[in-house]
Amino acid sequence: MSSYKIIFLLFLTGLIQPLWAQQESIKEYADSTKTRTYCLYPSTLRMLDPTRNPNFYQVVNNIEKLVIYTLDSTAVADKSYLKMLQGYQASGYEEFAAMYGGKNQFFLYGREKNQGGNYVGVFQQEDQMQAFYLSGQVEWSKIPTLIQNLQKGDLINIFQIKSQQRGHNPHD
Repeated sequence: MSSYKIIFLLFLTGLIQPLWAQQESIKEYADSTKTRTYCLYPSTLRMLDPTRNPNFYQVVNNIEKLVIYTLDSTAVADKSYLKMLQGYQASGYEEFAAMYGGKNQFFLYGREKNQGGNYVGVFQQEDQMQAFYLSGQVEWSKIPTLIQNLQKGDLINIFQIKSQQRGHNPHD
């Protein structure tokens, strides 16, 4: 192998490390508090849209990766997710959104680059709480429309998919 190829491979390896480190904080937190994990890439995200909604395609087209952790009741009760978010804020992530209302909460932190960014957040609806990590470029203006489509049933809601007992790993 030529020295140029070796140098190029070392360069690529160096680029991958910072991306992994950004996701590692939420992964470490979620490994101790999760009940279920979803890891979605562009191809799997498109499968959630059986109606081929153009707004949905515009949102997911430039998403590289979306990891969603359903947190356990301990994480909800002790609000330990706030420390995880503070860690991201200390590492340069900015608060993009914080919403409260009744039993619903939503926090979004991000660090944007020229061609997308990295985002981390937590959302709670009733008694369920999810933490997520997203890498890529997002069409934020399309999100409200997608929420309406999800409520109408035009999109598959992955949180309503029940796992069958046979073959289910309780540690997922």
